[in-house]
Amino acid sequence: MRCNSTGFLIGAVIIGGLLFPGAALPPEKSPASYSCPSPSKVFKRKIAGNYELNAQVRDNGSGAVLRVFFSAAENLGSFGFMDITKTGFKVGRKIEDTTVVWKEYSGVGGPPWQIRVLKKGNFFRFWVNGVTGWIRGPFGEWERRYDAWDSYVGLEVGSDAVVSSLTVTTLPWLSQITAPVIKKGDQGSFYEEQAIPGAVILYRDKYYMYFMAGMKGEQEGGSRRSVGVAVSTDLRSWTVQPEPVLSYKSFPYDNLYVNGAVVTPEGKIAVMFSAQQFPEWKGFMLATADTPLGPFTPYPNNPVYKHFTHAHEFDLVRVDQPDCRYILLYAGFTPKPKTGPVGDRGYLLFSNDLIHWKAHPDNPVFSPETLNDWDAVHIRPRSLNKIGDTWYLWYEGCNTWTPPHLGYDGWWDTVGLARSKDLLHWEYYPRNPALPGLGVGSEQFDNKWVGWPRMVVKDGIGYVFYTGGSPDREGGVHIGLRTISLNALTNWETEGGETIDMLQ
Repeated sequence: MRCNSTGFLIGAVIIGGLLFPGAALPPEKSPASYSCPSPSKVFKRKIAGNYELNAQVRDNGSGAVLRVFFSAAENLGSFGFMDITKTGFKVGRKIEDTTVVWKEYSGVGGPPWQIRVLKKGNFFRFWVNGVTGWIRGPFGEWERRYDAWDSYVGLEVGSDAVVSSLTVTTLPWLSQITAPVIKKGDQGSFYEEQAIPGAVILYRDKYYMYFMAGMKGEQEGGSRRSVGVAVSTDLRSWTVQPEPVLSYKSFPYDNLYVNGAVVTPEGKIAVMFSAQQFPEWKGFMLATADTPLGPFTPYPNNPVYKHFTHAHEFDLVRVDQPDCRYILLYAGFTPKPKTGPVGDRGYLLFSNDLIHWKAHPDNPVFSPETLNDWDAVHIRPRSLNKIGDTWYLWYEGCNTWTPPHLGYDGWWDTVGLARSKDLLHWEYYPRNPALPGLGVGSEQFDNKWVGWPRMVVKDGIGYVFYTGGSPDREGGVHIGLRTISLNALTNWETEGGETIDMLQ
């Protein structure tokens, strides 16, 4: 079966009433008769990194499928795609002669079609006439196939279609491809499996990062978690101290998850962490020391706070306001949220002494941006920074999805951004996820997932630390760093990239 040479279709198969190029026709699905589509028009451009594609198509001629393709080879022999008809759109992948549909969405109507595609690392979001969709690693990261950093993106329509506009805008925010700034430790060390950023303080002329240090085990990817500390003068080069400052060996718990640290008005170093006697979470704990390297003394009446279900991620900020000295924003499991599925929500606490905490009457104060998209299952507040009169929050978002017939069940963690002036009413970054996993290849330490963000501001730059994981390297998780200027961070109109008109 072949089509007119002016189109790029070589073979085709009918799946669910839609025409998909490039696959052999199985006998049981062969149609009684077949007519090749009219010659197509292809618009394509090679794009490096993240981007946003916007298109308006008033008509697609005789009702053929409109195809948006991405992660494509130059000859279009392989690509990810979104195929759009009057009834809906499908998201899938074509590799040589095999085409697979991963997801289907209905109710788009049209034409005309208003189309938007957002690529952020290995995370893709889609909009067609207000119907939204998402997918992680559509080229097949669960099969060790990755969406390339440099690839072709574009549109294929019938020859008589009317494309009103077609642009691609590059999105350079937080797109550095780098090695970890703190790798997990050698085998047998107290951080042999996991290094996860918890809190960073500036004390005199040095920065101290308290991080969760995990050893090998099956308790959610590790076990015997302690609190380590690394020291830096420039936020880029770090020296890990040889022993943890707080160890599971000194507590009746299996795991310690450090989340916050401050210098008190008295000059003490206060560290707060969650404690787990696997699988039960025991609450938020406090320990203090005279110097950043300890020794730390736990508060004798720990925990200082416990959520009514389970909770373990938060940020602690010293604010020195008349009505409170400290605030703590944490992720607490919420069995009956006001909207969306069961999962974590953001809860706000106030304290003057780090020991006695008062909950905000409107808790939970922070919820997912979406009901069925990148952050629908849970949100976990992780890093709270005040810039001017506005709070900026880095948080984990998550959704789940199982690729058809592959037996893979993924928790798709990534990182988003929101801001607020009062910590109650939130504006979400319009191109979330703001800090995704890069997903560009097996050599990249954060090619699968990212989480646990922590931002430090210095000299007009936001240093965003995070944890990244990869199934293809030696295993374990490491601490990465991406940077952004505060001018870029606070300007949500653009990421400062180039807009390309693909019709010219």
